[in-house]
Amino acid sequence: MQYNITYREKDGGIQFIISFKDKNGKWRQRSRQGFKRKGDAKKAANKMLDNLKGEFALQLNTELEGITFKKFVEMLMEHVKIYKEFNTVTLYQITAGKFTELDNIAIEKITPLHIQGGVDKMITRGLEVTTIKQYLVQLKTIFNSAIKPYNIISANPVIDIKVPKNKKKPKLKALNLSELEKLLAGTKNSRYYVASILAGKCGLRIGEIIGLTWPDIDFIKKEININKQWKLLKSGEYGFGSPKTKLSYRTVPAPQSVLQTLKKYKKISPASIDGRILPYKSTNGASSAFSENYKKMGYNISIHDLRHTFATLLIANGSDFRTAAQILGHAPEETIKTYSHVTSDMMERAAKIMGNIFG
Repeated sequence: MQYNITYREKDGGIQFIISFKDKNGKWRQRSRQGFKRKGDAKKAANKMLDNLKGEFALQLNTELEGITFKKFVEMLMEHVKIYKEFNTVTLYQITAGKFTELDNIAIEKITPLHIQGGVDKMITRGLEVTTIKQYLVQLKTIFNSAIKPYNIISANPVIDIKVPKNKKKPKLKALNLSELEKLLAGTKNSRYYVASILAGKCGLRIGEIIGLTWPDIDFIKKEININKQWKLLKSGEYGFGSPKTKLSYRTVPAPQSVLQTLKKYKKISPASIDGRILPYKSTNGASSAFSENYKKMGYNISIHDLRHTFATLLIANGSDFRTAAQILGHAPEETIKTYSHVTSDMMERAAKIMGNIFG
């Protein structure tokens, strides 16, 4: 492998540039900058050089050399949609649409600088930092496909991209118990009521709620069996599909108030063709309808916030995180991370306990 390394001062720091010949005899360059000391730059340059030497052993696909980012994404989507969920394909397409400045650039010529420019534009437009980070994860996956299996490029350009930190952590919306009961009491539409009580008192996700069928409800054991959800399928249509994760397969205890509600609803609701208890066409449409109903009642929340309400009440009233995670269909670590905040009710109880102990 023929190469040389140069170092220079740039923007108040040290930059290294590795120039090397690829398998087609063309000179290419890789560089990084921002090092405070030349020793640090040399260390990073040697590491990159080792990676390049390893990559040099790979035979790049010269037939696809020069293919633009847009053409590559179109080709990739034709392949991916056979094996991935429809939502995943859509997410890739949305991500590519956020980096339109890459469209007409040959994929092997795209650099971190190009990608940073796209990120900077999104920040200027006011996109949420968490959203931008999600786009970068998907973009990195797209470029990884260009490395393997297509062998068009030898290194992923989604590297060292600067994204500002979130200034403040988004706060979960959750009702206290009296607010939840008041919301349920004020919900007149029977479908909205059933969906709301399943989210607020059993912690079910929207897809799980509108994917429930009557055989999933065990009135004797007082349990709800989560074995599927209503979701957007590869075909682009909604239908029954697997739950969100392996942990989402679970049995959820059903309080008596929930079972009574379901029994009453079963008597008055007509049977749907597919056997669903709440036969909404789509999760998005159902979520919007519920949110609009809550808004009319004076609650600026979503049905997913009722799931947060359930989890918060469960943990605030003494449930350990592992058990709560099992009921929610989460990993315990995810539950601890999401619900480790202290509610005002918990703080008031702590104050009373301290008063009883210490006077």
